[in-house]
Amino acid sequence: GLSWFLRKGFELGKLVLSSGLLHISWNKISELRASRAHQVQTPGLGIKIFQETKYTVVVFVAPPINVTCPLNSASTLLSGTKDQNPFHFLCSEKISSISLHTPAFQLFVSAYNNNLLHLKSKLLHLLESKEHVIITGAALGGSVASLFTLWLLETVEPTLKRPLCITFGSPLIGDAKLQQILENSLRNSCFLHVAYASQTPINTDFKPFGTFLICFDSECISIDDPEAVMELLGGANAVDQIDYGQVLARLDQTVMEDTRLMIDDVISRMDERAEKKKLRYDQLKKLNDIKISMIYIEWYKKKSKMEKTGYYDRFKTHLASSVSPFDIDIEKRKREVNDYWRSLVEEVEKKPQSEKSLLKTRSLFSGNNYRRMVEPLDIAEYYHNGGREYITSGRSRHYVMLEKWFKEEKIEPVRCVKRDLSDLLTFDSCFWSEVEEALMLIKCLKRQDGEREVLVKKLVRFEEYVWEMIRKREVSPEIFLEKSSFMKWWKEYKEIIKGFDSSDFTKFMNTRMYESYGQAC
Repeated sequence: GLSWFLRKGFELGKLVLSSGLLHISWNKISELRASRAHQVQTPGLGIKIFQETKYTVVVFVAPPINVTCPLNSASTLLSGTKDQNPFHFLCSEKISSISLHTPAFQLFVSAYNNNLLHLKSKLLHLLESKEHVIITGAALGGSVASLFTLWLLETVEPTLKRPLCITFGSPLIGDAKLQQILENSLRNSCFLHVAYASQTPINTDFKPFGTFLICFDSECISIDDPEAVMELLGGANAVDQIDYGQVLARLDQTVMEDTRLMIDDVISRMDERAEKKKLRYDQLKKLNDIKISMIYIEWYKKKSKMEKTGYYDRFKTHLASSVSPFDIDIEKRKREVNDYWRSLVEEVEKKPQSEKSLLKTRSLFSGNNYRRMVEPLDIAEYYHNGGREYITSGRSRHYVMLEKWFKEEKIEPVRCVKRDLSDLLTFDSCFWSEVEEALMLIKCLKRQDGEREVLVKKLVRFEEYVWEMIRKREVSPEIFLEKSSFMKWWKEYKEIIKGFDSSDFTKFMNTRMYESYGQAC
């Protein structure tokens, strides 16, 4: 209950303080601020790298926040392609846009081409060298540091150390949609925000993410519950006047045990949330354990695309003759996530209706993403082992149920015609089984094994199925990669229908319109 929740928060607060990381970060911020104060003109964003023996500290310093200016609480809506939105990788089918704190975003954009691209390259090199990297800033500088860290994390491979972003009294940078995106992401663990409870500005349109070390006059508590953070922060706006060096010094001298500073109604609400969180933890505690495996599989997908072959075909090739230790590791991770979701689906089906609904809803989008990402690898294995008719004879029940539950929610996928589809997961997770069956039909035709008219009709039905998905933008552009099984099928199929290739699909393929499919308009 509450006593456990608070005790853990205070214990983590002590641990963070005793690590020395906060003092190091604040000292470097103060050093850069002092050097800029002696300069005649110091407009815009200041960035400095401090290379220490055991770690590298990157400090962002920004102009003071003008609390009377309406722009201070303004937000900028971001959507669309990489050219229009540097944070496009955070968007998805479900969440196609996010809003960011305008002053922080404008400073980020102003430094993007000149400083940040070079800084990103340098830090990636340090992370590859197993260096510890701390990215830090105070007030608006901390907000820009958070944006930069989010942007950097997209290109950090799962095997590398991740940077730690530490901010002091910084405005929140994103809306509820950004919070939702990061809630179940490993990126969330890379942010530690130090905030003085009574003097940190809060705009209710912006939502917290990451871990917060909330400081009172003589104690601090570490919290990662977003609702609790929102309740504990508030008050005056003078964030730039706070000397966090003094705050940290005061905290060093105290033993963080007294909870009397916690307001009664906040305590009662935290108690309720702690109980709910414990219930959720019992039901879904293993979900965190498989997130890392899913990140590896996503990275596998990206690497396969770089090699001009989709991850489906790369995995199929690996099964035939092992390619690398990385491929072998992916096979192991596939088994781990499959075991988790099979057991979770079985658990859901055993639960009373009220509990079943909660569990299904919590798992809905994770389960749908898992099904679209991992089922193609199971299909590759099934056909490699000589299987046929996967959908009726080989498909695991847990995939069927995850798909059924998702459809029951009647969630309409986002099909923005302007959106870049390069990271899209094909909506129909059984697509590759349809491709394999179509390849088998081609073989039957070549061997004259069966009535030609019947076989051709089945191939035409497959063509219509594919065209419908292309038309609705529901299939990944990866299917058109040169070495894919789908392109192998197309090369064979176009020879069979020569002279009868007047459909929309055949025109699309013959004119190579597929080369621009999925690109942002």
